[in-house]
Amino acid sequence: MSYDALFSPIKLRGLELKNRIVLPGMNTKMVKDKHHVADDMIQYHAARAAGGCGLNIVELVSICKECHAYLYFGLYSEADRDELKKVTEAIHENGGKAAVQIWHGGFVPADFFDKTNVEETPDTVTVERIHEIIKQFGESAKLAVEAGFDALEFHGAHTYLPHEFMNPSLNNRTDEYGNQSLENRCRFNLEVIREMRANMPEDMPLLMRLDAVDELLPKNTTVEETIQFVNWAEEAGVDAIDLSRGNARSLATVYEVPPYNLEPGFNMENIAKIKKAVNIPVIGVGRVNMPALANKLIEDGEIDMIAIGRAQLADPEWCNKAREGREDEIRRCIGCTEGCYDKVIDPKATHITCTRNPMLCLEYKGMPKAEKAKNVMVIGGGIGGLVTAEILKKRGHNPTIYEASERAGGRFRLAGKAPKKQEFEAAVDWEIKECERLGIEIKTNTTVTPEMIAEIKPDHVVVAIGSEFATPDLPGVDGADIVTAEDVLAGKAEAKGEILILGGGLVGCETATYLINKGEKNVRIMDSRRVGKAMGMLRSMFLDIEYPGKTIQKSNRSKVTAIGDHTVDYKFTDKFKKTSNKSRSFDTLVLATGAKSRPTADLTAKCDELGIAYNVIGDAKKVRMGIDATADAYKVGMEV
Repeated sequence: MSYDALFSPIKLRGLELKNRIVLPGMNTKMVKDKHHVADDMIQYHAARAAGGCGLNIVELVSICKECHAYLYFGLYSEADRDELKKVTEAIHENGGKAAVQIWHGGFVPADFFDKTNVEETPDTVTVERIHEIIKQFGESAKLAVEAGFDALEFHGAHTYLPHEFMNPSLNNRTDEYGNQSLENRCRFNLEVIREMRANMPEDMPLLMRLDAVDELLPKNTTVEETIQFVNWAEEAGVDAIDLSRGNARSLATVYEVPPYNLEPGFNMENIAKIKKAVNIPVIGVGRVNMPALANKLIEDGEIDMIAIGRAQLADPEWCNKAREGREDEIRRCIGCTEGCYDKVIDPKATHITCTRNPMLCLEYKGMPKAEKAKNVMVIGGGIGGLVTAEILKKRGHNPTIYEASERAGGRFRLAGKAPKKQEFEAAVDWEIKECERLGIEIKTNTTVTPEMIAEIKPDHVVVAIGSEFATPDLPGVDGADIVTAEDVLAGKAEAKGEILILGGGLVGCETATYLINKGEKNVRIMDSRRVGKAMGMLRSMFLDIEYPGKTIQKSNRSKVTAIGDHTVDYKFTDKFKKTSNKSRSFDTLVLATGAKSRPTADLTAKCDELGIAYNVIGDAKKVRMGIDATADAYKVGMEV
């Protein structure tokens, strides 16, 4: 299919871009000691420039030490300039154009502050400091120009400092930068734009990131006010507006890194309202992950350019594949946010990653060919086994997948049965087709035994047989009208009437949404700790957005001790840590109490006996998330 609109050139001031696709600035955590760039960041951008992206926007850079938290790059010294020059050179060498987000975070980075930082908000800074910050934006712009960037972006969204000045509830000043009028609320941003423009070449474009809709705050900037500001910003020197959504002070956080709960293109209606009323080009943002939708939005005049962010994290060749008509080969982002968001807020994670693309941020390691091709038996055709086989094949090995069931996919396929998670099942179907495309044989309905290993004598074995339901050790667990969450999601069991779900992790919560969507009205989740505890922050927040109030009833700190005849006994611990014994009735009890690794000892023992090297990966190693299974797959695939 041809995507002429998506791949048509566009000119912003003196900069001509080869297509309409933008890699937006996304936090990767790859900064080293707040100021240094290494091969991982360089090759991350090089891969996406080589992959055909029109404009790479390097993630936000701090204009001063006050707001420079450890997650971010700085751009307020010549040393910072020289470090970022390594990134612009790599982008240019691979046929791309480079921009950078210039930023002051206001209160937002406070969770990542160290002793060098100071929280600065509209209500805490003096007029003198405001003027200094404006000058620092200009100085950072000058350094960015010297670093070789082709365009600059002023970040004014997501409750960072510029957004805080514009929002009538986050700005309580009473002076010329205060909230008495729209002009006053916009004054800081317009002065920053003029200062940045004064430090840029006349033919270099200045972009601005802004929220298409201000929402869920005590008071919000209206769409009409946003349109007025954009027109003022154009007069001040902005050449294109990059319209995102979300803030860090409310449930609207979910719109910044939208999970699978939101449909592709979810933000475009908001963007279209602004597009109709402004003169400068509009960059659309909103979980667009396939070229057909991106092309249609541009073709229909709803936007001028499209930010393809996490879709390019999942597949750095997204642009080339789309342009060459190979869209079926695109490894699609599934909106799980486990690697691109959860890892950002996880202090143990050294960089972001991706369930679909475990090579993310590891591009610098390449895909070295194996010294000697090996015949590898991959036991298990779940997401971990499939990805392992693909990496092994690309490195020159000869993997064969053995899957015990009639269809590969494992628990990832089951996950796709939950509401709005169809992309998970589509992902394993894609992986199966990718294996076929690479010439990897998948033997279904084949249970591997120790004797089979002895007969085949592979050079290497990868055990990826996954996990199985773990029956809780509770009296009465084998009683009437008790089913497992897995059987409910798979359509093998029904839950009716007053439904009690035991276990408030990811599976329990998704089973509840599945039942509500099927029309059940009385669903309660019980957990010994907190319902939604293992869903990840954004997906957990969506429980309250999509199922407000008591649509799904929740019993936190409720530890079930026994199951009777359509009743459960449990210990409830209140907020004062006082425990009391209680009971609750049910018509159907759904067990969502977790999984356990399938036994692997007989397989690994035979490998030991025969001297065959082996690895155990994914849930077979330890029950975790899909992102851990593909991370294991990458590690083993690269080591064999």
